[in-house]
Order: sequence, then structure tokens, then C-alpha cells
Amino acid sequence: MDKNQIRNIVRQMDYSKSEIEIDLLTDNIKDNIDNQLYDFSLYRKDIFTQQGKKRIVYSYPNLSTEAVMCQYLKKQIDRNFRIRYASRNRIMNVFFNVLPVIKDMNDFVIIRADFKSFFDSVLSRHVYDRYIKESLMSRWDKEILEQYIEEFKYCYAGLCLSNGLTEIVCREFDSRIRAHLSKYGMFFYERYVDDILLITNKYISQNQFCNVIQHTIQEVFGDSPVKINMSPGKFSYITRRNLSTSQKFNFLGYEFEIRKVTGKNPICFKYGIAEKKRKKYTGIIERAFIQFKKDGDIELLRQRLKIYSSRVVIARTIGSSSYDWLTKGVVANYNELQFHMDALEPQTKDFLKNLYVKLLRKHGCVMPYFLKQSLTEESIYNLESNMKRNRSIMFEKNIGVSESTLLKWIRKLNPEYCNEDKDYYRMVIDYLALIKVE
Repeated sequence: MDKNQIRNIVRQMDYSKSEIEIDLLTDNIKDNIDNQLYDFSLYRKDIFTQQGKKRIVYSYPNLSTEAVMCQYLKKQIDRNFRIRYASRNRIMNVFFNVLPVIKDMNDFVIIRADFKSFFDSVLSRHVYDRYIKESLMSRWDKEILEQYIEEFKYCYAGLCLSNGLTEIVCREFDSRIRAHLSKYGMFFYERYVDDILLITNKYISQNQFCNVIQHTIQEVFGDSPVKINMSPGKFSYITRRNLSTSQKFNFLGYEFEIRKVTGKNPICFKYGIAEKKRKKYTGIIERAFIQFKKDGDIELLRQRLKIYSSRVVIARTIGSSSYDWLTKGVVANYNELQFHMDALEPQTKDFLKNLYVKLLRKHGCVMPYFLKQSLTEESIYNLESNMKRNRSIMFEKNIGVSESTLLKWIRKLNPEYCNEDKDYYRMVIDYLALIKVE
């Protein structure tokens, strides 16, 4: 693990640090590795509760020697096994284009499934012994990886290496499940981490599918206690021959409704945002209205709603000539809906169109001047309007929000803000912290 590799990893882990700070961190981490001053047992366990379910997430302190070494090992795994991680946006784009085709099929089966407690179920030793031990990874990399595996029986959530280790074994699962289901005419199959969606053009019963997938799990995951989650909302099985008036399923935060209707096209679709995700965004946005009720800071609310309502694009410089692009917000995460605004399911349409007005009423706030326009015409302060227009705010100083404009926005919220010795990206981070964008 040479110095340049360490430096590149440190830079990617924290874009806001100066070059001098990066050099100092790099030297310190290199010395620790050379002198074996690292300990994979120094991880942190955080417990999160979501919908009544406790989840343990493991992590190392940011920019610690152990965290950098894990990032390095993940890069080696990705390179040696040629791992290409799935793109949520690509998957959803393909699926939105495929779904209307099934209207004309004589038969189809749509199955949405996921693995139960996936990261806590895949044995790290199984992945190492079956795939990595005899691979072309260097001896030093394998020795360090074995030290890591001694600390983690499973590929626990939160650890960057868990993504690489599970992806190795999941690629074989993808290959085998495609082969086993080929006789049922499977023409669509996508997996995003532990979420699976597939469509066949021949009938397969739910029991037949469960038998096939359980057999495939045993083939691929060995003694790992991997299981399919059969809970409502996690598993959906929809067939044309048994289609009721209306059936719904969720996938990657989107909600889909298949309706049986009379007329020329006996099947129609409604699209939306899953209820769980609508509640998440409502909670984030509601906090802005709660604060507005307390402090009456109308400028802060205005800027927050402008950001919340838009597709936020952030450019991070990698080296001297390339960028890493980040996107945030409802419009960015559900951009496929912009092409189906006339087919939104009612709850999603109401969420996009009326959320801000409902929150004003809920908290007894007087309607700000900038929201009045959003009730009658297109407005940058309306989720539905911006979704339709795919309105973006780009934080890149040459082609997006200029540095002077960004500074003006910040000083409207904090007149004492000092940008001395801060580059553009650091100012963006400060601004989003003021807005409290998540």
C-alpha cells in the first residue's frame, strides 16, 4: 500500500481538507501501516431504531488508519473481481421502460423480493474461502483481509468492505437464478444490493419460485443463514391470470400500482413514491416549518424550500480534471416520475402538490409571500412543479451557482460568515449545513 494510494483514498474520504492537511494525514497513516499500528477491533457499533426495528451499524472513525485500509482493500476487491455496482437510476429507467410492455402479454408474473437481514447473514469467511483465497489478489492484501475477517463473522452493515464481499457472492447468485428461471421466460431481472425484481412471461407459482430461490441460496451462500423476507411489503407476487382490480408493489423507493380496467387496454399503471419514503421526506421538511414557527426566519425557510424542492447537484473535484457528482432531494431520487405526471397515484400527487401548504396549516404559520404563487402557477417552491420541469440547482462554480452568488446566499442567513481560506466546495458544505440538507 503505497503513499499515493493512501493519499487518494484520504482525499476521496474528505474533499473539504486542504492539501497540507491531506499530506499530514497521509504520512501519519503510512507510518501506522508500516509499523503495524492498526487494530481492526477498534470499530464502533451504533444502534438505530427504524419502524420499531433495531439495526446495528458498524464503522471505524473517519480517516482512521483502519478506515483507510478498509477502503484500500475494497478497491483491490473491486479491481480484481471487476465489480460494477448497480445504479439505482439505471435500474429504474430500464424498469419504467419495460413495465408498459407487459400490457400486451398473454401472461406475466412480477415478483419483488429481498433478503432478510442480508448483511448480517452472509458469512465473511465463506466469501473469502470460496472466492478470494485463490484469487489473484496480492499475498499482503489477503493477509490483511484475513485479519479483518477474524473480527467480523458476517458482512455487517456500515462497513465498506461488506459491499464488496457481498457483491462477489451475489454475482453468482444472479447468474444462477437467471439460469434456473430461464424456462419460465424471465425477461427482466435486476438486483440492487439485497432488493430483487423480476418479470417472467410464463406462469410460475409462488411456491415454485420460493423453491427455486431457496435452492439457489443454498448453492451460492453455503452455510450462511441467508433467507428471503416474506413479510408484507417486502415480498410481492403478481400474476396476470390472478390479477385483482388493483395490486401494488414497491421497489427502490418507488410505488407501482397495476389496475385492471375495462376498455381497449385492460391494464393500466399508476406510479408514485413509496409511503415510507414520503414519510421520511415529510419529516425532514416538517422540521423546517417547526423552526420557522419558533423563530420566524422567513429567509431561512425560503432558501430551505427552494433547495428541498429542487434536484440538487453537487460537484466534487477529483484531482485536477475530473468530478464526482452527487445528487440530493426528492426530484433527484424520483426523477422517473417526471415522465408520468399524468399517471401519479393520488397520495404521491397530493404529497408533491400540497405538502408545504399542509405543513403551514398544521403548525399554524402565516403563508409566506413566496409560497402564494405556488398555489396557482409554476413555482420553484413547489415539489410538483419542479418534478415536472426537473428543475436543478447545480453547485459547480463554473457552470452552476457562482461563488459570489453562493456567498450572497450564505450571508443572507449568516451576515458574519467568513469565507477566507475556504474553497468553493467547503463553502457548499457550509451552506448545506446552514440549510440542514440531509
